[in-house]
Amino acid sequence: MRDAADATGAVPPRAQGQVLKAVARTWPGFISGAVEGRAHDLIEQDRYDAAAEVLERGVERFGERSVSALLLAWCLHMAGRQADALTWAGRAVEEEPENADAMWLRANILFELERPEEATASLWAAIETTSDNGRYYMQLAWVQYQDAEFASTRDLVEKGLERAPDDAWVQHIAGRIYDYHLRHRRAQRHYERAVELEPANAAARLDLAEVLQTRGRLSSGVRTAWETAGRDSLGEADAVEAQRTYDMTLRRWPWRWYEWALRAAVALTVVDWILPASPVAAWVLLGATGALYAAGWVRSLLVLPGACRRDLIAKGRRGDFAGALVRTLVVFSVIALVLFGELNALQHLGVLALLAIGYVEWFRRAYRISQASGDTRH
Repeated sequence: MRDAADATGAVPPRAQGQVLKAVARTWPGFISGAVEGRAHDLIEQDRYDAAAEVLERGVERFGERSVSALLLAWCLHMAGRQADALTWAGRAVEEEPENADAMWLRANILFELERPEEATASLWAAIETTSDNGRYYMQLAWVQYQDAEFASTRDLVEKGLERAPDDAWVQHIAGRIYDYHLRHRRAQRHYERAVELEPANAAARLDLAEVLQTRGRLSSGVRTAWETAGRDSLGEADAVEAQRTYDMTLRRWPWRWYEWALRAAVALTVVDWILPASPVAAWVLLGATGALYAAGWVRSLLVLPGACRRDLIAKGRRGDFAGALVRTLVVFSVIALVLFGELNALQHLGVLALLAIGYVEWFRRAYRISQASGDTRH
């Protein structure tokens, strides 16, 4: 899962709409005012530092009550001025003790200031004020998903999903939490729902691509990453991340097939050790294993888009492909040796030791692929 240990990283990027609506409810005339109107225009351009300066000049000229404390706190927060933002968020909470959005904003500022206990308390206060907001529950789950017991985190996730089943951000974060806790099937379901609700969500698409490969759907993972990387609507940062994920899924494809060959070799070695195979049984086992493996490998290759098949053996990746293929053939040679070699117990142990070394090599190679692609998922 991509790095998101920072709790505030879970806040939706366009969450200012939530703040602006809260301000509009309490300050019905603020949009029409010259100071606030100019600040609003700057917010729409994502120029939060300039919007904060406009509001601060308004405070200097007309007094603190001339602008919304909540709005100024939000702009300062987005501009990276967390200490000043906390002061104004505190004023917003004092002015409107029942405003859950003010408590939510203060919580996110406290997270930025690395004061997690106070931040969590403020977020709980927001939930107690407005218990039907699914995003609040999901953000709490996101804050504690690495450190708390899974049962308590899952309870928060389920409450968030129950209250906001059609919120793409809630579905995406639920997927990431389940993914982290190795509930990959549930994670896939939530990623797919997030993409369904928000087709332009590149991060959810790329998380889906990776969890598909984790679940053994290698070609589906490559296809999803390829489709995402080819979208014209991606911003610069999303385009770079999409290309990175596509490259990584391509490099993983042949090595996961090598790992499955290792699994088959371990299983057949153990079976032959316990129940030595007769020559006829050995041919049947070897033939069946080879046929099933080859059929799966070829089918997985053919369902890839043509561009992906070409990229799989393109310059810079063909070494990964060839290396995995050669190692796979070696593993099947080992399987044949085990089935036809009439090995004793010590020799079976020796073969298992060699396969264990193969697993270590596979793990190191998979790790290098992830690092070379800049992966931060695990």
